[in-house]
Amino acid sequence: MDSPLHVLLVEDSEDDAALLDRALRKGGYTPLLTRVETAEALCRCLGNADDWHLVLSDYSMPRFNGLEALKLVRQTRPDLPFILVSGAIGEEAATEIVRAGARDYVMKDKLGRLPLVVARELEEAEHRKAQRQADRAMTALVGGIVGTTGTECFDRIITGLCELLDADSGFIGFLEEGGKRLRMLACFINRVKTQTFSYDLTPNVPCSMVVADGYQLYPQGVRDVFIGNRLLEDLGAEGYVGIPLFNIERQPMGTFCVVSSRPLRPPTNLQKIMEIMAVKVAAEIERLMAEQEREKLESQLRQAQKMEAIGTLAGGIAHDFNNILTPIIGYTEIARMGMSEEEKKLWGVEEVLKAASRARDLVRQILAFSRHREQEYISLSLQPIIRESIKLLRASLPATLEIRLDIDQNCGPVFADPTQIHQVIMNLSTNAAHAMEDAGGILEVDLQEVDVRAEQFPDEPLAPGRYACLTVRDTGKGMDRATLERIFEPYFTTKAQGKGTGLGLSVVHGIISAFHGRIDVTSEKGQGTIFKIHLPITPPAKTGNDPAAAENQTTDLPCGNERLLLVDDEESIVAMNVTMLERLGYRVTGMTNGGKALALFAENPRGFDLVITDQTMPGMTGGELVGRMQEIRPDIPVILCTGYSAQMTEERALAIGIRAYLMKPLNLHELALAIRRAIATPKTG
Repeated sequence: MDSPLHVLLVEDSEDDAALLDRALRKGGYTPLLTRVETAEALCRCLGNADDWHLVLSDYSMPRFNGLEALKLVRQTRPDLPFILVSGAIGEEAATEIVRAGARDYVMKDKLGRLPLVVARELEEAEHRKAQRQADRAMTALVGGIVGTTGTECFDRIITGLCELLDADSGFIGFLEEGGKRLRMLACFINRVKTQTFSYDLTPNVPCSMVVADGYQLYPQGVRDVFIGNRLLEDLGAEGYVGIPLFNIERQPMGTFCVVSSRPLRPPTNLQKIMEIMAVKVAAEIERLMAEQEREKLESQLRQAQKMEAIGTLAGGIAHDFNNILTPIIGYTEIARMGMSEEEKKLWGVEEVLKAASRARDLVRQILAFSRHREQEYISLSLQPIIRESIKLLRASLPATLEIRLDIDQNCGPVFADPTQIHQVIMNLSTNAAHAMEDAGGILEVDLQEVDVRAEQFPDEPLAPGRYACLTVRDTGKGMDRATLERIFEPYFTTKAQGKGTGLGLSVVHGIISAFHGRIDVTSEKGQGTIFKIHLPITPPAKTGNDPAAAENQTTDLPCGNERLLLVDDEESIVAMNVTMLERLGYRVTGMTNGGKALALFAENPRGFDLVITDQTMPGMTGGELVGRMQEIRPDIPVILCTGYSAQMTEERALAIGIRAYLMKPLNLHELALAIRRAIATPKTG
């Protein structure tokens, strides 16, 4: 031992003191002995600033004994090692002095044992000292985190444990991607707080062992165990200790670890300390997650309330637009009835009807958005919808974006709602355009008919067969893996505040799923994005079922001479419909008030062969009017027209005996057919 060994010797014999000195030197020590014979001298030495390594004491002395000396030492220096060195003492006395706190005793006739006893006691004293320091640090650490939350709590735990272990770096990580990846919630490198990061839990990562097997301690040589681990290499790691974090169901949720560039000298209760800290960290993580989930739900609720308000507003706007479009379409059709083909071309009547039809489709999109429109599933061709959607979108895109179409004209039809298909195309194309708005790029929209095999999509298999494959591809900034995993979640958006609702792609996903199709997305950061939609091919619709074709039917309209009661709160709509129906030979009475219409009907219930009424009117709705009329004449045929109604769906209308349920704005052919069918159809129920 190179440094001196400071020994406080309680001994009345100088000769025996010399023997002890010689024995210690033979054992390799360099003792500096201070001999005392009285209690007073012992107390003075214990009270001065000398850094004593241990006390050696005889048992039997003239002025006081070893037991009394031990009590004095324990009163002033409770941690100072005390070894009894004496001649023959009885077993009872030896037991008493050991119970009082002596670490060991050595017989004077066996001083050869003394160096070994001293060495062991000095080592144990160091352990006790380290343990007390650890206990104090533990107490300080626990006290330091009481009342702390969030990142402050994490930071204090890491720094406190690094200080306790004299380590350099500490990390608290959260498991993601099903336990395959670890995302740092807090990290300190070389005692400095640094930016968080994430990494994959591969086999040569210590935290993988922690997650799999629990508490891991490598006092030294950790890089030799996990060869090639870049993080350990960068940290110059020598020692490592880590412990898993568990959620309330005792499932692994993360890790807490400390890394040192020097060998660790862990206290004996280190695992217990880390277990206590891990419980605190895990509880805080779960609290933060619950708080984030609460904030997310509150945000979703606010968004849902906002969307509900927007939907109500949209429905009202759509209703007003329908009232505007109805006379435009109606009077144009009336004018067209008296024109030759040359006059129609000259005055552009067909173009007016096409534009009005397009406006009607836009209104239906608004109603679909506001959920005030029933879905209309038909066999339809995607080609014209794609072209019309891109044509509408092109006007709003900057010149830096190039649009390329590759449309297979032979691609078969699909069974879907045309308005929702239009919504899907517009949404995907708009998202693609937003991804390229800064630097420009190319938007490609492709349509091909493909054959799908049973094993082609093992995760969510499609039924084998022929499918329409719609591809929307952009050369924009792309998405990372984390974004891709959440892209179809409701309310998730990567757009700036106020620029996105987070509903678009979730709605698209829902629409495609309802059509028994599939949507896939591939993307890489900086490499653009590709959306692929597969929709099952369906047999083509029979000739005459295409709503667009119905717009242009002007000949062979079914006519009649029955007496009709027409009710709508808009005077222009009443006037237009009266004129249109009179052209078909009907005798029409138009009313703009539901109450007055009911009174007129009550005066002569058999004076009308059919009632055509709007649903949304002030004072009395169409449904209420029909109910009152049916009380007077149960068999009266009724056609209900509506721009939108949250209260009256088609199913409910038919259930209460209404013969036909028509969506505004109407075209002449649609209305003429509905009248004949309603009159010809007997009342059911």
